[in-house]
Amino acid sequence: MPDLIELTLLLNEEPKRVFTAWMDPREHATFTGGGLATIEPWTGGRFTAFEGDVHGIFLGVDNAARIVQTWRTPEFPPESRDSRLTVTFEAAPGGTKLRIQHADVPPKLLRKLQKGWESNYLKPLSKYFVPGMKGSKKKAAKGTAPTAAAIVAPVKAAAVKAVAKVAIAPVKAPVKALVKATAKAAAATKPKAPAPAPSKTSAPKKAAPKPLPAKKAPAKKAAPARAPAKLSKKEKKAEKKAAKKLKNRGRK
Repeated sequence: MPDLIELTLLLNEEPKRVFTAWMDPREHATFTGGGLATIEPWTGGRFTAFEGDVHGIFLGVDNAARIVQTWRTPEFPPESRDSRLTVTFEAAPGGTKLRIQHADVPPKLLRKLQKGWESNYLKPLSKYFVPGMKGSKKKAAKGTAPTAAAIVAPVKAAAVKAVAKVAIAPVKAPVKALVKATAKAAAATKPKAPAPAPSKTSAPKKAAPKPLPAKKAPAKKAAPARAPAKLSKKEKKAEKKAAKKLKNRGRK
């Protein structure tokens, strides 16, 4: 159809998440960068974007799958009827296939509106749902073509880690030896405190030598018993005489 704009975009996010961002006024205003947006997410609800320059009414809302609405801007000729916008959120390998079908567009506005969809929606959404950035909580799945940011980020991080390892490895080993050598050098160069001068009035007392343990004196040997002295003849006679007297007294 000559009055139809049809665009598709693959996003690294599940359909429900992309649908929520599109239908949330704050997120819609954030990823388009078009200022205030108002969205009443039900059939018959109103839709405005870009400070009211774009407006319409929802004709049908299929949660997390499709929206259908009228769409109009002040640039539409007064005689032109409202255009019809259909946005579908299809599950695809790795995320979501976003399809935009804009029908009943005034012929003079076809090229301008197609460029507007590309610059105001497709490119911003690609950046908004880049893995690891705002708007996306899911990593890119297998089979999805990675964006430039998704390729550069892990390569850059790996390069930084490699450089860090090369820089740290040769220094890490001799760290302990270097610390010990520095401590020894500091101790050698450190000035020693001067010894206090001896007092003139009193000489320093010398510590008294410890007394040696007393040696035990050897025990004295007992003197050998002396043999009784020999009596002379007179002493023997006197002794016999005295014994005889005692004997006689005993008889009396």
